[in-house]
Amino acid sequence: MPDSLPRYCVLIPSRGRAELLHRGLRRMPWLNQATTYIGYEVREYRAYAPVMQEFTNCQWTAYDNPTGSVAVAREYLRQQAVTHNTYDWYVVTDDNAVHKDSSVLTNLVRAAHEWPHQPVVMAGMHNTASHFDRGKIGDQTTIHGLTTYPTVAMILQTYPHTLYSAYHYPEDAYGLDDRHFFLWCIAHGVREFRVCMNAPFTKSRYQKGGQGSIEDRMEKTGRAIARLALDFPRLVGATGTLRIPWQFLLSMQDGTVTADRLVGGSMRKEHTLLKPKATVRRRTVKIGGAS
Repeated sequence: MPDSLPRYCVLIPSRGRAELLHRGLRRMPWLNQATTYIGYEVREYRAYAPVMQEFTNCQWTAYDNPTGSVAVAREYLRQQAVTHNTYDWYVVTDDNAVHKDSSVLTNLVRAAHEWPHQPVVMAGMHNTASHFDRGKIGDQTTIHGLTTYPTVAMILQTYPHTLYSAYHYPEDAYGLDDRHFFLWCIAHGVREFRVCMNAPFTKSRYQKGGQGSIEDRMEKTGRAIARLALDFPRLVGATGTLRIPWQFLLSMQDGTVTADRLVGGSMRKEHTLLKPKATVRRRTVKIGGAS
């Protein structure tokens, strides 16, 4: 096993989740160092100020992001970290992703750096991987005590400097920022995408903040899909069609039903995602004979 760990940093954008980020950093105090870059929107300075005052060792970046695009936030952080030109690897993650100790990060970076076929994009192992990746986990390989298996995974990932320094996030990739990057990698000849089983983490989906309401997420995702299709038409069109959850959409069109999450990536059936919209009933009160 190599004696020295390659140089890496951690990049975390945040939006509308100051309290959640605060709790997360307290659970992960090893992130309070100069190699952790955290981004927030200028308009939310007051909300994030207490977090910045407690975690002073982190490098905080403020930016304007009027459309609430994850890709815009990622690009600001990418530019800041890459221009330092001191990192071999960049750990890209979310403000609501949690890992149990610092070994998760070192295992993730080590697994990527020591993988014999470069360049590689390595991800941590989400707690739902045993379900979604059950057909791929069996194809695992262990190198220097770290076990990985081949698949494309999101949320907690590490990218090599050779790739990340050459990339640029388009602002209208929105929350499909990681997919845009992966498609860009594939278009540039990258074939190695793996998950490190020694880098476990958890993340709850659709927490308050982030990209906004379900309706906001729907529109942003639609625009992001358009960006991916424009930039990588052959790769995006490889499925031969566009899956549309027809009954799910029809159920929402009369305005009486909404959803608590989007269909893609959900372990639940489409009809269970739907819920009635809250209604406000007004009661007429008679005062002095008038209503």
